[in-house]
Amino acid sequence: MDQVKELLSKLPEEAKDLRINLKRVLEGESLSEEQTWGTALTAAYFLRHPELTAAVLADAKSAGVSDAILEDARGAASIMGMNTIYYRFRHLMNSDAYNKRPANLRMMRMQQVASSKENFELFSIGPAALAGCEMCLKAHEAAVKKGGMTEDNVHDAVRIAAILHGVAVALESAEG
Repeated sequence: MDQVKELLSKLPEEAKDLRINLKRVLEGESLSEEQTWGTALTAAYFLRHPELTAAVLADAKSAGVSDAILEDARGAASIMGMNTIYYRFRHLMNSDAYNKRPANLRMMRMQQVASSKENFELFSIGPAALAGCEMCLKAHEAAVKKGGMTEDNVHDAVRIAAILHGVAVALESAEG
């Protein structure tokens, strides 16, 4: 975790809790090492903070995370960049005028995963939480649980995304 630790050293003292929290969640709790890094990398891509993304990617590679996990993290972040906007719109509008229409959005990447369907679904939970998309959260949680994962796994994925969001905010505030 050398690159992430170096990045965390740039956080202001006011963000000390984030340094501690990120180290803790990246050491793994209910998720495997690959799931932890895949979840973190998906969130970093989704947050679009280049320095944070580069540090998480470098440390994931150093940890020996497979290319399939790295590929699924990029794929999940990309697809969720589209889905969280569209499905949050449908939820917020709560109108048959929109909800009965077909989405007509290509999402084959969600079926053509590099690692496993469960990992891809797990990686999608962080961006869903970051975007506040209730429909996405519920759909991905159901898929993860159907695949044999637990609420602890979902909880940890959201914690990772939330902490990374806090780190991104703290890094940007330290720059200004």
